[in-house]
Amino acid sequence: MMMRPASLEDQPAVAYSVRGYSMGAIRDGWWAFTHGLKRKPNDDLIDELCIAQTKAGEIFLRFLRKGRKPGTWDLVSVTGDPLLDQEIEWAERVVWLEPHRVTHTELDELQELGTVE
Repeated sequence: MMMRPASLEDQPAVAYSVRGYSMGAIRDGWWAFTHGLKRKPNDDLIDELCIAQTKAGEIFLRFLRKGRKPGTWDLVSVTGDPLLDQEIEWAERVVWLEPHRVTHTELDELQELGTVE
């Protein structure tokens, strides 16, 4: 059994299901936990693993770096090309990763809810 950090016991947490394989050892189906604050990105998040939402509404699990254009950020993956000079609505540092393999039952339930095709 994995022990969650005390920071998840003391504060609210939000879980995001990872989709894809662009983050190296972090696999499809894992859970990435944040505190759900959804703040504007700042220098404290440089080189941190974050969940970030772009102005276009896409949500990514990536490392954050400063973009070359003022007010933009680069979203850096481990194995894929970086998304450069992105306008970010909010970003949060990941406080916990939990391996998880999506079961067929879970996929069936998600399909019934219309969240996956």
